[in-house]
Amino acid sequence: MPRSSSSRDKARRRSKSRGRDKRKSRSRSRRRRNGSRSRSDSAPKRKPEKKEKVKEKPARRAPTPSPARSESEQKNLSDFEDELSRSPSRPAKRRPQQQQPSRSPERVPPTQFEDYEPVGDGSGWYVYKKTGKWKFHPETGLYFHLKSQVYYTPKESDNRFFRRIDDDDDPLVRKMKQSEEMRKAISKTEFVKFEVDGVAAQEGAEVPTAPLPAPTVAEPPPKEKEKEKEEDARMEGRVNKWDSEKGFGFIMPAGKEEGGDMGKGLFVHRKFIVGSTPSNPINLKEGVKVSYKQGTQDSKPCALEVLMLGADGKPLPIHAGAQTLEEKKKSYHVSAESLGLRVHCESWPGLKKTLQDRYVLDEPLEELGVYFAVLDGHGGTQVADMVKEKLHKNLLQQMRQRQVQPASRNEKIKTAVKEAFLQTDKEILALSERKKFELVGSTCVSAILHGNPKLGTALRLVISNLGDSRAVLCRAGTAVPVSEDHKPTRMDEKKRIERVGGLVLQVRGAWRVATSTNPNSMNKAARREYQGLAMTRSFGDMHFKRPIGLAIAEPEVQVISLCDKDLFIVLGTDGVFDVLSNQEVIDLAMRHWREPEEAAKNIVRSAYKRAGAKHMVYIDM
Repeated sequence: MPRSSSSRDKARRRSKSRGRDKRKSRSRSRRRRNGSRSRSDSAPKRKPEKKEKVKEKPARRAPTPSPARSESEQKNLSDFEDELSRSPSRPAKRRPQQQQPSRSPERVPPTQFEDYEPVGDGSGWYVYKKTGKWKFHPETGLYFHLKSQVYYTPKESDNRFFRRIDDDDDPLVRKMKQSEEMRKAISKTEFVKFEVDGVAAQEGAEVPTAPLPAPTVAEPPPKEKEKEKEEDARMEGRVNKWDSEKGFGFIMPAGKEEGGDMGKGLFVHRKFIVGSTPSNPINLKEGVKVSYKQGTQDSKPCALEVLMLGADGKPLPIHAGAQTLEEKKKSYHVSAESLGLRVHCESWPGLKKTLQDRYVLDEPLEELGVYFAVLDGHGGTQVADMVKEKLHKNLLQQMRQRQVQPASRNEKIKTAVKEAFLQTDKEILALSERKKFELVGSTCVSAILHGNPKLGTALRLVISNLGDSRAVLCRAGTAVPVSEDHKPTRMDEKKRIERVGGLVLQVRGAWRVATSTNPNSMNKAARREYQGLAMTRSFGDMHFKRPIGLAIAEPEVQVISLCDKDLFIVLGTDGVFDVLSNQEVIDLAMRHWREPEEAAKNIVRSAYKRAGAKHMVYIDM
């Protein structure tokens, strides 16, 4: 029978009373246990009483007052008061957030080398002139923030970002410290100076009677000297017209009148005014007397380095700061003469009617080094002429864009050189179809003597090769090839051409890269007519690059550290190295290695006797 409501109420009351009794018994047993623990040190241990085991759910223990502690225990607890205050039961204090590294422009080092000047202690460091907060070490490429005492170095993947160096054991920091120690040791060392003739120049010291060899530089022809004097000479005139909105005008040279041979006068742009910048432009005033150098822009005459003159004939103060900065920049420029190089080039046409080869002799790259090149043209001279005119300019431009310094890493230099070659070829191909020289091309082997002793950086040799010309270094009398010819017989080049669908055929005993003469012709027989190229990489040669890139303009670049055993280098075309081995060329040059002109003639004369073909050789010693 179902229970009544009164019986259910009675059962509920009994269960509540039993639960109340259980809780009271538990609290008593808990108090007894706590009391037994506090008396365990003084009272003897008792046997635990047998109790009935009661299964119950685990419950939190209520906080009970701790018994009195001794003085020694209180003293020990006071020692750990701070730790107890940070117990999990108490809310932890908020820790101050760590400050993230600042990304303000102050922590990004300025990278323009012209804005640094040498520190006077001879340590090799350069200080930032504008704020004095940064230092730069050209030999290692390190930047040092003076306030935070932290080093920074450009990242290899992207030189626009910098890596912070916190460890003094970093290889770059160790290298910098070694350089400083070496400089200090050199500054304390006393050197004995000798005259060129071998006579002692200090304190009457005696020296051996054998004269010391003095480096000589081949003197340029009189015409070249006259050109240099004309370029360095400054001229005077007056501002004839000036448009301040467009930023250009005309200068009438002194002694000339408007409407004669000069017309309106000599063109001048605002960017050629000394001290004028995009943020702070300088405008000329009509009728003002000016001083300038005559130059060219896009093959047209113009005025360069323009200075406005005052009544006393001196430049106005507006140009003073910029003029000083320009002079400082130029003081770090290097050339073959300042580096003590002896150079000469010898070029013979052989049995050919015209000479299609070109060369670049001692082209300075400002403070970054000196550039030399040998160009072997084929099909005409248009491409070789354009490479001679444009390549060194593109090299300097790419190095500036990538912030290449005299002490930059090899990979950064290689990237800049490759981009300059590709940019030059792009400019050539853009003109080849319009000016009808699609079948004209040129090889190129170049050498850049990279580095700057004025800035304390060692010299390195940067060799770039495109085609079948060659560079050979003489190291202690042994021939060391520093470039590899790009010919169809090279297995890697042949596979590259075949991979893109090209052909490598043997024509009359010589291997050629073959492509159709008329690829777009409707006549099947015309499409089967082939033309060949004896090298796999070159400038120009549009038919071998479009629509399929069989021949490419990407050079192979090597950076070589020079040592005391490196005597000279020979750059030459295939006309020399097809008939003479590398060691034969070095042996012929060694007989006259102190006289570069005789050494070059000796090599060309020997090659001409053997084959009589085209020849060109360039000696850099």
